[in-house]
Amino acid sequence: MKKLASSVFVLLLTAAVALSASAQTIRRVSATTTGTNIYATFALAQTAATPGDIIQMEPGDYGFDMTISKNVTVVGPGYFLGTSQNTGLQANAQPAIVNLLHFTTGSTGASVAGITASSAGFSASGVTMQRCHITGETYINYNGGLINNVNIRQNYLDGNLRHNNSTGGTNLLISNNIILGYVSLNANSSGEFRQNVTGLQYSTFSLQNFNVINNYIGAYYTPSFTNCTVAYNAFYNTGVPTTNNNQNNVTIASVFANNNPTFDAHWQLKTGTNALRGTGENGLDIGAFAGNSPYKLGGLPAIPAIYQLSNSVNGNTLNVNMSTRSNN
Repeated sequence: MKKLASSVFVLLLTAAVALSASAQTIRRVSATTTGTNIYATFALAQTAATPGDIIQMEPGDYGFDMTISKNVTVVGPGYFLGTSQNTGLQANAQPAIVNLLHFTTGSTGASVAGITASSAGFSASGVTMQRCHITGETYINYNGGLINNVNIRQNYLDGNLRHNNSTGGTNLLISNNIILGYVSLNANSSGEFRQNVTGLQYSTFSLQNFNVINNYIGAYYTPSFTNCTVAYNAFYNTGVPTTNNNQNNVTIASVFANNNPTFDAHWQLKTGTNALRGTGENGLDIGAFAGNSPYKLGGLPAIPAIYQLSNSVNGNTLNVNMSTRSNN
């Protein structure tokens, strides 16, 4: 069943990119399958890849670092797919798990979606991490040197988002993420911090040179903003000025679907009267599930997904039934 699901997934992925203006090869990383353009590790797939290729990470716990050094598109299956809140999003609910997810020299233009990693690091400019689950730290400037034009969007980050050294990142777009740890982006940094949900109550929050708009910031300690535009945010803390349509003393229990969130679905807005609904810039909701690129439950990448799959044998005929949906 899993091999059948993987094979059909590849057909859908092929169809999704068939109209691309440039030639692309789909290379699969699998712990269970062998064949043409199928590799046991990400490193082998990337070595064989040319810029613009797609590397599909099939479900599995791989136990290796994913160091991206080429302009490739990496696609995984998503995460939290076996939880009751996300049942039915994907036929195979197992994630693709790696250790460190690291964008390094040569990866400009690369993007990664649908991967679960123990940590993430950015040492290259012009890269995108979206719809990933990072269970530990996420580092800007993992190996030093100023970077720029990095997109971090629609991710679920269990740990902290911070610098790894004294340099920073300019023109960072950090949007529509759920960040459970603290946020600390100060030295030489700048960018947009928009439509995020950040921090459990006993965390800290510090930004410099950012536009900070339409976020729920759940830091217990008073957030620190240096040279920032701060507007249309809701804060757990009561010590933030309420100018520019900011709100204070907004508790998790009063606005989110679950008062002790442990999965992404818990961070959707609570029904009924809600301080985050319609109170953002231009009447948008505050938080990760609104704006131009709303958070996607389960981190499903923007390709067709099989959410129901079954087969049966009738004599010499194999009957396959499947249901698919797009995830733009």
